Amino acid sequence: MKTFYTTIFLFVAWGFITTSCKISGAATNSETNSMKIREKPEIINYASIKRQEIPSFSDRASQSRGFFAPLLGGAVSLATNAVKKMIANQRRKYTAEYSFGLTDLYFYDQLSLESVFDPVGLQFEGFILIRTFLNKNNQTDTALIARFELDTTSTNEIINNSIFRLKLTDFDMRHTKAKVSRRHPDINMDFEISFKTSYVNEMGQLFDNVPLGKFYLSLRNAPLNKSDTAYTPYYERLKGRRLEGKSFIVPRSFGYYKGESGNVDKSYSQGSYTITAKVTESSKDRFVTKILVDNSNLVIDMLGKQATKVLTK
Repeated sequence: MKTFYTTIFLFVAWGFITTSCKISGAATNSETNSMKIREKPEIINYASIKRQEIPSFSDRASQSRGFFAPLLGGAVSLATNAVKKMIANQRRKYTAEYSFGLTDLYFYDQLSLESVFDPVGLQFEGFILIRTFLNKNNQTDTALIARFELDTTSTNEIINNSIFRLKLTDFDMRHTKAKVSRRHPDINMDFEISFKTSYVNEMGQLFDNVPLGKFYLSLRNAPLNKSDTAYTPYYERLKGRRLEGKSFIVPRSFGYYKGESGNVDKSYSQGSYTITAKVTESSKDRFVTKILVDNSNLVIDMLGKQATKVLTK
């Protein structure tokens, strides 16, 4: 009986190995993951906001930009890479993970004299995720482009609660990193986007790498075949979709500035922050695939070196 089950298992495993060439996707050769920040001065149009009963905000909505000119400086984000790519576990051919990140960013385009959460000068407009790889012709090819923007429909929430939200504005999936069966050319994707900051308060307390918030985007059964009638409608529906989650706007670090009078006075910084985005791809596991993933060590022992060569390609 044991010999019988061993024979059946070997037959199923060998069938999977000999058909592994029918698996598509896995665009991983010399891949590069990059994130580009998008900044725009005065992303919030304060003049268009309905007047509120709090005088300080009403006054700020009608003030001109010229008033803040003496506080400008150092507002251009350095945008250096914070997180490199993550390589998926080779035993799980149908699941892949990779990450993006930027640090040394500024949330505001100017200093503030008001408070830690003064939203005036907010310049964060959004960001773009781009994954590329080298194709069979040894040329750089694009695998993924995803654009996210600040949801400006919730402006009052930004001002009243110091909270902002994100929306997806464009999504172009061309090649997966996870291997996908040609019989089921679709993919599941999960995005986890995190905002963090480091700052010092007026009491001299240091806060390092503090989480501000997280956003989540989950895509299920996303079609990969452009000839599929469901392809265009699926991705059109994604445009403008609000992400799950929220984040506090970046707190300004306490410091000083030298004014036109030559005196050194208290001020609050442009708000330094970091963005990281983790992406997980997964295709539908067929029954045979799941058996081999869960018992990969046993299969390799039974099939020997030939199985090892095929399974690790």
